Amino acid sequence: MLPPGHIEYTWGALDLLQRKAGLFEDADYRVAALAALLPDLIDKPLSLLIFTDSKTSQGLAHTLLIHLLVSLIVLVRWRKGFVYALAFNGHLLADRIWLYPRTLFFPFLGWQFEPWRFMGSPEAMLDAYAEIVAYPLIITLESIGLVILAWLVVTYQLYRWKNLMAFLVSGRLLQTGERSEEKIRIEHGGRTHEDHCR
Repeated sequence: MLPPGHIEYTWGALDLLQRKAGLFEDADYRVAALAALLPDLIDKPLSLLIFTDSKTSQGLAHTLLIHLLVSLIVLVRWRKGFVYALAFNGHLLADRIWLYPRTLFFPFLGWQFEPWRFMGSPEAMLDAYAEIVAYPLIITLESIGLVILAWLVVTYQLYRWKNLMAFLVSGRLLQTGERSEEKIRIEHGGRTHEDHCR
């Protein structure tokens, strides 16, 4: 999956969990996006700088072992971070990493990641992405991701400047009533009208 798709599916799932199950209501969508992208933000530079002969850009941060360790650390050190551990782990689902068992179960199936093609230079990585975006499955998944993003934009009126700014500042998709309060907070440097009256 391409980077925008990771964010779109993560945001869509988070919004669904918040609305339908009342879970993770204080989650920061900005942090969730970062968590969803983190495996690529780690592995892409590693494949360009360290694992140049691995023939993949899905390395250590795409292994089940690393995901279990990170999730355990997050749960022990930061209970509210569970939602971000889910976003981080969701990356493996979105990349269908079970199709690459040598990477998923590294190092238990050997000391090499599942090879695909040379990815050890920026040009090679760009060529690989250019090839990937032509796959029908990728086109379908990314199109669905764009639909999810469009739905969020329309539902939360992010096409309105004040709503977009409230989202960027707070990291939350605000309901109509919340938007007014968040606008006040932004205009008064994070303080509410009640704070000003004290």
